[in-house]
Amino acid sequence: MKLPASFAYLRRCHPRHLSALYHTRRPFSTTTTHLNKDGDSANVWNLTHEDVSQYWRGYLATRPKYTDAFYDLIYNYHASHSQSKPPSFSIAHDVGAGPGQVSAKLAQRFSHVVVSDNNENHVNYAKHFLSNTSVPASRFSFAVKKGEDLGSKYPPASADLVVSALMFPLMDTMSALRSFHALLKPGGTLAIWFYGRAHFAELEYAGLCQPLLDRIINHHFSGVIAGGGPEHTAGWKHVADGIASWLDYIPFANEDWGSVERHKWNAKWTSLGFFGNEACNFAVEPRSSVTDAEAVIDRDDRSLWRKDWDVGQLREFVQYIYLFRGWRRNL
Repeated sequence: MKLPASFAYLRRCHPRHLSALYHTRRPFSTTTTHLNKDGDSANVWNLTHEDVSQYWRGYLATRPKYTDAFYDLIYNYHASHSQSKPPSFSIAHDVGAGPGQVSAKLAQRFSHVVVSDNNENHVNYAKHFLSNTSVPASRFSFAVKKGEDLGSKYPPASADLVVSALMFPLMDTMSALRSFHALLKPGGTLAIWFYGRAHFAELEYAGLCQPLLDRIINHHFSGVIAGGGPEHTAGWKHVADGIASWLDYIPFANEDWGSVERHKWNAKWTSLGFFGNEACNFAVEPRSSVTDAEAVIDRDDRSLWRKDWDVGQLREFVQYIYLFRGWRRNL
């Protein structure tokens, strides 16, 4: 498994510094409308209750399980940069929470977790998922809200931690950073991470099997990505460029964010993203906003979040990688 993760803490600063965060590209948000041809999101995200339950069960069964060691990396970073003694673990935001599995883990450390997603179906499933954990319902609150708008919904400087797992490349970069900046307390932590499609870790299989798996996945995604209008293409290009950058495109302005750490796992032998450049009808252009003041940590670990699958289980991963048209017929 490959993985980039970026951590930054909020500097104590006057709100006027927020004006230093400016738009660098066309506004884009977590809404999936722009990622579906002709603006039709119904075939991908507007699902029946049964569809939602079945999809998220398959999603959780086939996706990697974030380890305690990974969460500890975030928590230890937060504790070491907190401006309160002892460090505050009161409120965490899980942005783009999907089925809620990250929220469940955060609730083991934080007193309260705000579970948000821009899709009501996702939030409703997260409520169901979290109701089956041992965490009292009172320690969760829920919001159907875009990540870019959370800063205007909740009190400023109210959160200790904001996490965005897999969703940040879908957001308007600068609007999301402004929103998260507004939410966080001085010294609060922002953690962003992403992972991509499965890669064969065994060298004897990688050369033969990886190209075949990539072609299958790219075939499915090319039907979603190619052929839409200009806004559709621009939306997917924003996503593809950001993912190909291994999240290095995210600019953490020094006046607003401090002690930025960019962690990468297995960047030397994998590519990031659920689809490759071959699925795109545009040039994929990675870019970097990394500065000399930031720490970049590269690791090579072929056992990271490893899953031992047979062919049937690998097929399930492909089936649940994205809600393609005709998703239920392909199960």
